[in-house]
Formats: sequence, structure tokens, C-alpha cells
Amino acid sequence: MQAQEILQHFYETEVEKRRLKYLLALEDFFQASKDELAEDFQKSFQNICLQLQQQQSQQQKGPIGHITFSMLRTELLEGQHRYLVEGTDEEWFFDLHPILASYDANWAFRFLEQFIAELTMYSKTFMGAITLAEIERIKLQEATLFHQYVISLARYALPDIIRCPQYIALERAETLEIRIGEYMDINEVVYSDDFSKKDTEEIKAWLDQKLEDEYPYEVFNNLDLSAGNYESLDVRYAFFKKTNLSHSHMRGSLLIGANLHASQLLAADLSFSAIHEADFSHSQLQGANFQQVQGASGLANREKWEMPGYLPVRFTEANLEGANFELANLRGACFIGAKLKNTDFAGANLEQAIFSQEAREHLKLDPFQAANVIWK
Repeated sequence: MQAQEILQHFYETEVEKRRLKYLLALEDFFQASKDELAEDFQKSFQNICLQLQQQQSQQQKGPIGHITFSMLRTELLEGQHRYLVEGTDEEWFFDLHPILASYDANWAFRFLEQFIAELTMYSKTFMGAITLAEIERIKLQEATLFHQYVISLARYALPDIIRCPQYIALERAETLEIRIGEYMDINEVVYSDDFSKKDTEEIKAWLDQKLEDEYPYEVFNNLDLSAGNYESLDVRYAFFKKTNLSHSHMRGSLLIGANLHASQLLAADLSFSAIHEADFSHSQLQGANFQQVQGASGLANREKWEMPGYLPVRFTEANLEGANFELANLRGACFIGAKLKNTDFAGANLEQAIFSQEAREHLKLDPFQAANVIWK
């Protein structure tokens, strides 16, 4: 067998098989421990903001426009799992004097280290055909998969901590983005604050165009977008905090990861939409239509890992009186503190969904649903 053939065999059989094993282990750990991990992330974020604030004061630096967490490949090769955290102005990558901090993501990358250690041991059976350099190349290539759990954790943790005193004390630009990615490479928004004034009619007209790939990650906070026609709109990971979407038509939309915290969606039609990871906490959702929405948490298929499992949809402290969840898939969703009088869950998948004990008197669940929800 030629060296290239041996390497290809090693990758297609041993690497792929063992990769799935360790990604599933990380998935199970992440889903079971996400609240504790989020608390640790929040503490780290507070410390990061404090460090940035102190350096900002010393350097007399202007408003912060970006806080960027960057995975460092050179550190990974040395067995270190620190992310470089940079506070930059509106120039972002062109800011020549960023203020710096770090974040330790060992909780995720220890699974990568175990994966690589097992590969290294097994590679010795190939009589030197698999070199240390090749193992290092595989490690760097596979790191991006484990890195995705750091992104998921940040999305989960940041909405609950973003108003901490340390963050508020930062001198911030009109728009501030928190991003996670690789150093000087691709990264994505995990949280955004936008204090700029927007014209409601212009935003409505823009959304009405239903442009492809234009709306994900955008910020639509504090706007009156009520009675709009937003059917089949792709607004993945967009921000609609404290926004009025009441009586809007959003049927068949992609709302994956959308942040609708403290928003108004009275009698809004979200039926047949994908709402995985969406945050409806503290929102007014009376009479909203969630028929046949897809919002299950976790992995869709454990036989083939493609991305981290979805985080639970959050309806914490939301008013869902008279809302319709008929045939909705809400596995793992959180309804703690939600108002659920006359809420219709007929035929809905509520496996491992979490409800407050106080909701028992209002909920009408079938025997299977009642046996599979979690009461807190």
C-alpha cells in the first residue's frame, strides 16, 4: 500500500470512527452541563470585560466596536486551549492597538486531546507510515468541530449576562458585536448590541423584499414591526429584543437561534417555522400560532454528527395564554415561569420539556406527554 493510500485508509476508517465517538461524548457532556458551563463562561466574560475596561482606561482607547474570541492553532499544538479575546474599535481587524484578554476552553478541547491521543496510539500500528506531523495536521483540521461547542456555549450564556456592570462600564460604540472564530480568519456573531436609530418603515420595506442571505445575524431590536408579512423569512440568529411583531405573518420562517427576548408577538403566526434555539423568554405571545413548528433540542441523528445539538427553545417567563402548539416538536423546551392558561399542546412532542409545578393546573397534557415532561 502506498503512503497516500495508507493515510487515506487511516483517515476514512480510524479518524472518522473515533471522531464520532468523541464528538458524541462532548455533545452529551455539553447538553448535561450547559448551565454550569454557562455560569463559568459568564464569570470569565465579566473578568474579560473588567480587563478590557482597565486597559481601555489606561490606553485612553475609544469606544469598543468588537469583542472577538479567537481560537489559536499554535496554542492547540502545544496542548493549550486559550482563546485570544480582543477588544477593538470600529476598525476591527485594522485596529492596530487592540486591548487583550483570554478565555480558557479546556472543557471542550479536552475531548479533542483524548481523540488525538487515541489516534496517536493507534497510528503506531502503521509502522511509521502515519507521522507526527500528519497527526498534528489532523488535530488542527478536527479542532474546528470541537470549536463549534464554544460558539454554542457563548450563544447560550451571553443573553443572561450582557447587562453585567463590567460590560456596561465599557465605553461602547453605537454597534458592538461579540464574535467567535479563528484568529484572523472566519468568525461569526454570537451577540450584538445596536444602539443606532432605525427607521421602522425602511426596515419593513427591506424585510418585505425577502432577500436571500441578507437577514441572518441582523439587529432589529426595539422596533415596531407589527402586522408585517414575513412568511418564509430567513432570520437565523437575528435579534428582535423588545420588538413588536404582533399580528405578523411569519409562517414557514427560519427562526433558528433568533433572539426575541421581551418581544411582543400577540396573535403572530409562526406555524411550520423552524424555531430551534430561539429565545422567547419574557415575551408576550398570547394567541400566537406555533402549530407544527420544529424546535427540538439535541442532535437530530447520533449516527452522523454534523453540528452541535440544538439548545432548548426558551419560553421562560413568557405569556403563552391561548397560544397554539398543536403537533409542535418542542423536545427539551423550557417553559419555566410561563403563563399557560388555555395553551394548546395537542399532539406536541414535549419529551424532556421543562414546566413549573404551578403550571400543572392549567396544562392539558395527554398521558404520554405528562409522563415525559419535567416538573420543576
